Amino acid sequence: MNVRFRDAVDALEYDELVKVKKDLRHGAIHIRRLVEDKIKEKEIEHKKFCSICGEVIHPNSTRNYTLLFGPEGFKKKATFCALDCMEYFLKQLKGMDGMENRFKDEE
Repeated sequence: MNVRFRDAVDALEYDELVKVKKDLRHGAIHIRRLVEDKIKEKEIEHKKFCSICGEVIHPNSTRNYTLLFGPEGFKKKATFCALDCMEYFLKQLKGMDGMENRFKDEE
């Protein structure tokens, strides 16, 4: 489900909007906590499946791999069920990097 922030605000009742406004005036502690909790929930949900094959990731298994990559301000996390899936991902990533370098050379 893709809901825009404006749509979420439009769906709030008057008394809820007043509570949000009050929270914003006082540093938005409740809103910050709500957003942080939702981000953690989404990150945990992302870790449940292999990024390549979609296999279910068992959190207690020692054969799971997680790769953190990307520039400092835009880190991404990918989880894999086995080394072959991670190797496939890295090969694809190297291929994308090679294409990017080719485009730079053409300019």
